[in-house]
Amino acid sequence: MRATYRRERRSDQFASSSAIRSVFDLLREALPQIIPSNEKELIRLLRAARHLERYPATDTKRGRPTRFERITLLNVASHMRTILERETSGRVSFASFVDHYLRILDFPSDVQDALSRNEINLFEAEQLARLSSKKLGFTPGQALRKRSDLLNAHIQARLSGARLRQRVEELLKTADTSETGANSELPEDLKDFDPYDPTHLFTTRLKTGIYAPGDPPGRFD
Repeated sequence: MRATYRRERRSDQFASSSAIRSVFDLLREALPQIIPSNEKELIRLLRAARHLERYPATDTKRGRPTRFERITLLNVASHMRTILERETSGRVSFASFVDHYLRILDFPSDVQDALSRNEINLFEAEQLARLSSKKLGFTPGQALRKRSDLLNAHIQARLSGARLRQRVEELLKTADTSETGANSELPEDLKDFDPYDPTHLFTTRLKTGIYAPGDPPGRFD
C-alpha cells in the first residue's frame, strides 16, 4: 500500500532552473565547438543524446532520423555523465536529468518557486505543473489559483506525492468531462434549455421567423 502521508526528505538543491543552467554552462565550457548557445537547441541536443541511449541504432531504424551526428551525441552524453557525477555526487543520472530535471524549465513560475523553497519535491512539482490553463480550460490566473489552493492543502495535510497525483488526475478528469459535456456545446442562452417548456417555442419563432401552419400573419411581429 502506498503511503498517504509524505516522508521527510533532504533538500534537492539541484532541482532549480539556475542549477540546470549551471550544468549547461559547464557543458559549453567542456565542448565549446559543439554545444549551441541557444537554450532550446541545446535541449534538443540533450534529448537526442538521451534518445540514442534509449534506442540504439542497432535496435531500430524507425522514427525520424536525428540531425545530429551519432559521434556528437555520444560525446555529449559522456560529458554530461561526468559533469553530473561530479556536481551531484552521482545522485542524478543523465537519464534523470533529461527525463525529469529539464522539465523544470517549462514549469509555471509558481511551481518553480515552491520547488526552490523545498515545499515540494520534483515529482510533486511535475504533478502540479500538469494543471495548466489549457488543460483545465481556465484563464492563467484561475489556473494559478487552483495550483496555489491545491499546494497549500497538500502542504498543510502533509500528504504524499502519490496522493497529490491522484488529486491532480481527478481535477483534470473533471475538466475534461466539463469540456465535453452537453452544456459546453450549447450557446450561453441555451444552457438551461428545457425542451418541454412551451415558452421556448415562442422564443424560437421570434428568433427564426418560422411560424407553424395556421399562425395568423403578424402574430409574432
